[in-house]
Amino acid sequence: MPRSSRTPTVSNRSCRPASSSCASSPGWSRSREARSPSRRSGSGGSPVLPWLPDRSVYSSRSGIDTYDIAIFAALRWERQAVLGALADVGICGPGRWGGRLGDGRACLVIETGIGAERASRAAAAAPVAGCFMTSGCAGALVPWLHAGDLVAADRVIPFDAAGRPGGALAAEAGGLSAWAAARGFRLHIGPLAVSQEIVWTPSAKAAAAAIGALAVDMESAAVAAAARARGISFVGLRVVLDELGEDLRFVTDFVDPATGEARVGRAVATLAPRPWLWPRTVRLARQRRTAERRLGAFLAAFLGPDRPALGLDAPAAAALS
Repeated sequence: MPRSSRTPTVSNRSCRPASSSCASSPGWSRSREARSPSRRSGSGGSPVLPWLPDRSVYSSRSGIDTYDIAIFAALRWERQAVLGALADVGICGPGRWGGRLGDGRACLVIETGIGAERASRAAAAAPVAGCFMTSGCAGALVPWLHAGDLVAADRVIPFDAAGRPGGALAAEAGGLSAWAAARGFRLHIGPLAVSQEIVWTPSAKAAAAAIGALAVDMESAAVAAAARARGISFVGLRVVLDELGEDLRFVTDFVDPATGEARVGRAVATLAPRPWLWPRTVRLARQRRTAERRLGAFLAAFLGPDRPALGLDAPAAAALS
């Protein structure tokens, strides 16, 4: 059973990252000058994720908590999929968890709730991190993507309710497809559209697809914009939940618009007198289980000791110290 399919064990330990120098850890015997992202050489930055700054460059005298990566998830099950791939998980505060990547480095996980506004607030309040990442589900915008398929953004395109796209935001995906294939995963790389509203209907998805995106979510643009403002890299990882032709308007009657959780009383009131909706509800539940399982399995590799090296320049340490 994949680690992601189990509920992670969470402790109440302090989630402040270790402030001691990484020079004492295996593989970190280089001088401080060599580790500085602002003076990056071929051996600088993270040994396995070069786009992440070495957290030892941040001054421990400042008392600022720093993380190698901060991962933002809108929904509880999305957050649990991330935590299932981490070790030494602890609660940091409301909506925040800390854990360790496969090589022991620090990861912060933030459950944002649904939507750009909530994601923007969460990203603005996040502590210093070497990289921002969104992880969770999305709606397919092309007919050949199915529930459980994985998508990594090569750019993020916000669009308004009328289908007008805004300016694209950068996302790091170079080399990820080959890395994933070598480990038995198929990862689709392409544009990720970001909607201001929940995109449930085929007609709404068609409007989003008109800008050439593979999938659509609601939070990635806000987090990508925050990453750009900080001068750090952004990674957008999504798993398909609903497919292009599916019309899921009926779930808006009983799904909480902030958390995405079903309200039991409203669900019963909506579904009980409408038996023709039962098969669609069962199908959606199965698709969610598939999406959660496949996302968790990929994250276990992506956040493990054999993480991908995308070869990106690390941001200047001076802006973050």
